[in-house]
Amino acid sequence: MAVIALNWELGADFGHIGRFLSVAQALRARGHRPVCIVKDISRAESLLGNAGIEYLQAPLWLPKSHGLPPDLNFTETLMRFGFLQPEGLMAMVRGWRHLWRMLDAKLLIMDLAPTACLAARGLGIPRMLVGNSYGVPPTTSPLPTFRWWQKTPGESTRLAETERRVLGNINACALRLDIPSLTSVGDLFVGERRVYCAFPELDVYGQRNDGEYIGPINNVDTGAPPSWPPGSQPRVFAYIKPHYKHFDALLDAMRQTEARFLIFAPGIAQASVRKHGGRNIAFSPVPLRMNEVVPDSALLICHAGGTTDIALRCGKPVLQLPMQMEQMMTSQRTVALGAGLHLPFEGNPGELRRLLERLLGDPAYGAAAMVFAERHRGRENDRNVETLLAMCEEILPPS
Repeated sequence: MAVIALNWELGADFGHIGRFLSVAQALRARGHRPVCIVKDISRAESLLGNAGIEYLQAPLWLPKSHGLPPDLNFTETLMRFGFLQPEGLMAMVRGWRHLWRMLDAKLLIMDLAPTACLAARGLGIPRMLVGNSYGVPPTTSPLPTFRWWQKTPGESTRLAETERRVLGNINACALRLDIPSLTSVGDLFVGERRVYCAFPELDVYGQRNDGEYIGPINNVDTGAPPSWPPGSQPRVFAYIKPHYKHFDALLDAMRQTEARFLIFAPGIAQASVRKHGGRNIAFSPVPLRMNEVVPDSALLICHAGGTTDIALRCGKPVLQLPMQMEQMMTSQRTVALGAGLHLPFEGNPGELRRLLERLLGDPAYGAAAMVFAERHRGRENDRNVETLLAMCEEILPPS
């Protein structure tokens, strides 16, 4: 039995833990001991703990960064999480190493865990980078810009300076660890295997050949069964954060649309449920079993995370409401496929009803989503997990 550490450091929501749950259960079934080291331990018990999967709190960078402009690329994102302060970065690196030594880990699976990637260098433990495309950045220098659809004045000069500063701090840690220095920030994301749990068409960096696409791994069969509002209008499922800045405008648009809406809004106050619930709107207090929700839905609404993968794999169009850059990048790819629409960061919330009605009334969006689903028929969750497990066992050292 090998101890396999599944490491998650950045990002939010249920997607990372949901992916870990599917992989950890499969690893345990093969006789291994999976241990999930997670960013947000508050979400772990309901999924991992209830399934009997061990979990620990990940070392995290807690101080807030002030005065930084919006991130141009992933290197600038790292600046917000300790990569501007070598002493703090070194502390997190040591924290990761202590955890792995206590566990006697034989394989490290990294899901959006850049500090863990640095900590793993020189240990001799095989590394597998796993995640959606954003979570496994390219290894180019400098790392590519996020907003490929527009140019920022002075972009090249700024990215070169960012690369120099962050690489210098990384190599200050490498010197103290007595490991070879890195030649670029992209070297952080080199491992024995690089695995994209994503569809090539939705790769936020564009399709590439420096890793392997196995398709998304999402938790689709855990949760409560759906309970839709009564009626005969089309059904629409929404996974929306209550702190989304246009949350109230979205609910207003739903009330005016001829459809039935079932909403999972984690952490929503009961006062908001009472305010917004009504004839065609119902809220679920718990996550729902997506393999039952999606087939009955005419449309899905989300922030452009894993729900987009689930929807398109089933041939359902999506309305995407991005709240951060990764989601904005994903929504741009979905729109390019013709399988959805989005309201960008700077979009007018008065457009939400029109977007809903376009997606429900124009069959072209559903047709494009069905073309996508047909293209990826056979890339089901269980198959993708089995593919990932085979890769893990290929690089596990002999027991």
